[in-house]
Amino acid sequence: MATKTHKMLVDLIARKMREKGYTIVAMEGNFLGSWETEEMPIPLKIRRHRPDLIGIRMNTKKICIGEAKTSSDLFSKRTTDQFNDFSSIVGKTSGEKAELIIGIPLLARDKLFHLLKSLSLPLDEVSIVILPEELVGDENEEDII
Repeated sequence: MATKTHKMLVDLIARKMREKGYTIVAMEGNFLGSWETEEMPIPLKIRRHRPDLIGIRMNTKKICIGEAKTSSDLFSKRTTDQFNDFSSIVGKTSGEKAELIIGIPLLARDKLFHLLKSLSLPLDEVSIVILPEELVGDENEEDII
C-alpha cells in the first residue's frame, strides 16, 4: 500500500507528464487529484519492476516512466534495482528517447542527485518533481488505499 506522501508524489508526476504532452496510459493505484477519474490499467513491468506511471505521446510514441520515491526508500536496494531496470529503456527506444520523471520530497533532492550520479541514467532524459516539505507526511504515517 502507498502512503499519503507517495500518492501526492504520484499526482505531481502525473501533472508533469500531462504538461509535457504525455497521455497517461497506466498507473499503479489511484490519483489524489480529482481531475483523473478513469480506471487505468496497472503498468507492465520494465524488466523486473513495475513503475508507478506510464505515459505516451500519441503522435511520436515517446514513452514516459513515472516513479515516486519517499525519503525513506530512496537508498533501498529495490530503488537502485528499479532505476537500473528503467534505465534499460530511458534514452534507448526507437524514434524518440524514453523519459523518466522521478517525484521526491524536497529534503531527498541531494540524496537523489547522488544516487543518479552513481547510476548510468542519461540525466538529460530524467526530470524531477519535488514535493514541498510542508506537504510531506510523517514517515510513520498510515498506509492508504
